[in-house]
Amino acid sequence: MNRMSGVPRAWLWGALLTAILLPCCGLAAAQSSAGSSKATASASTSALEREFFAAIRDGDTKKFLAYVPEGGVNFGPQVQHVTRGDVEQQLLSHRGLYCQLFDSSCIDAAIKLDASERACSYRELLAHSLVRTAATETTRNGVRQAILVAEVKNDQCPSERLVDFIFNFEAGGWKLFSIP
Repeated sequence: MNRMSGVPRAWLWGALLTAILLPCCGLAAAQSSAGSSKATASASTSALEREFFAAIRDGDTKKFLAYVPEGGVNFGPQVQHVTRGDVEQQLLSHRGLYCQLFDSSCIDAAIKLDASERACSYRELLAHSLVRTAATETTRNGVRQAILVAEVKNDQCPSERLVDFIFNFEAGGWKLFSIP
């Protein structure tokens, strides 16, 4: 079922940016007050956006793994913490996270008798869809974060959707904090 039917694209994109920028950092009010966090798209955030989404589109598991911190990453809507070792195992054995990121054919999904929707990997969504991306940077609780978002539309995959990745700046580089 398409939850977005009848919703104008411009409204969706505006809502996306509002949803990212205002709650993350109180953009309108917080920028004018001293000591507040600011949302920006710095050169490093823009480079992260290009390079990270390219790694997914290209199926580059080694480059993806370089973004996973030693302490692991949060994954999925139920926010399961996955260790770096588990991420590496899943990437090597082509299961779990590997499937969600890179290979639609191995995603474990319920079979739908009407065959109207199928599960798609983020690679398929980013490489074979109409895609718009956005990036912002903010500081939350003293932690510098980058939020990367892709709005994807693909007639072969379930309805229009948003895919977001959150990164923390650690030890001089961006590391994944959360994978959808």
